[in-house]
Amino acid sequence: MGQINRPLIGSLLVMTIDARKTLLPTKLPGVILLGGSYGSLAAARSFGRHGIPVAFFSTQHTAAQYSRYIQHHVAWQGPDQSNALEFFLEQSLKLGFANWLLLPSSDHEVQFVTQNYDALAAHFALVTMPWAALEPLNDKAQLCSLAERLGIDFPKVYWDGDAHTTSAEDIRYPVVLKPSSTEKINPLTKAKAWRADSIAEFEPKFTAATQYMGEHGFVVQELIPGDGSAQFSYAGLWDHGIELCSLTARRSRQFPAEFGTSPFVETVELPEVGAQARRLLEAVHYHGLVEVEFKLDQRDNSLKLLDVNTRIWAWIGLGEAAGFDFPTLAALLAKSEMPETHTAKYGPSWRHPVPNTLSLLQSLVRSGRLGYAGRRSIFARSVSSIFAADDLKPALAEVPVHLLRKIKRLLPR
Repeated sequence: MGQINRPLIGSLLVMTIDARKTLLPTKLPGVILLGGSYGSLAAARSFGRHGIPVAFFSTQHTAAQYSRYIQHHVAWQGPDQSNALEFFLEQSLKLGFANWLLLPSSDHEVQFVTQNYDALAAHFALVTMPWAALEPLNDKAQLCSLAERLGIDFPKVYWDGDAHTTSAEDIRYPVVLKPSSTEKINPLTKAKAWRADSIAEFEPKFTAATQYMGEHGFVVQELIPGDGSAQFSYAGLWDHGIELCSLTARRSRQFPAEFGTSPFVETVELPEVGAQARRLLEAVHYHGLVEVEFKLDQRDNSLKLLDVNTRIWAWIGLGEAAGFDFPTLAALLAKSEMPETHTAKYGPSWRHPVPNTLSLLQSLVRSGRLGYAGRRSIFARSVSSIFAADDLKPALAEVPVHLLRKIKRLLPR
């Protein structure tokens, strides 16, 4: 895993074990991070510590914008605006960002970049694929179809717009309703998923999902039982169908418990997770950064595909401790200057302190105990999602930023 068995393009550079000493592309004037929060913060620190200028475009107030490594913060209305491309190009070129590397950090921004691939590639360096090639990984219905063709397990699908099962009486509960993509902004895409434990819960949620997404815009799948300890991820960097480097991890905690994010992630060598992810990514000739999510179904001990994140992911900063500074490696790939890489160093973990604490409290309320994983998430020496001794402002701003967001939501518009 992680070895390159082909001639390198351009200059052959050698990456040291210390990811911060990774050699940098010689022709990279700067980086634009588009959207996101904690993943963008980790990427900004990675580039900034190497002296590479960073610009951050965001649609909401976020602690990441206070990083000392972000020289330019641009607020915009987001990619769903009718003039989004024109605004982005005008602002970027006016500020002198021509030829900078453009990295999306959220799903909406991935669609924006890849759906406008040619127009953006004319002005910026890209490490991704056009939307036509990327859509099968981002659309839930297409992802399930692709997995089925490849023989990769995934949660049973009851509805994908083509009516695998149209009768609510035929569904085995509990189920989860998921948007096929997050292009639209509505209560379902904001929640990421809705759970239904009975026909009485399912029918109104199915009706609402149809109203928000249309008949073909969401899927209904079986709910795989289990908490974060059964959730795993593959993270990697690919060059047109060839894996350059990768690692696997257990997403040991989750908040909220069912459909939340992972506040505690541990690098663990998981050969089957890596093998399944590679089959999927090789099939689409993948190019760029990627995280593939799985869940172990303990009912039949099978690994089932959940999601693919074709962007910077929240815990990307953990890669540096495991030997892969993913943001910098992506920049090298953009300029055809990939270094020789090595296998991951397993053991390091990543913690997002506030939601991890809330996750622990949630566990105490539900079961009255923390468990081994809970205690480990407190005491394990971990990479922080927000704290850095050389960049303190984001950690100081995190709680005030979240409070301000909640207050704005409560105010009348």
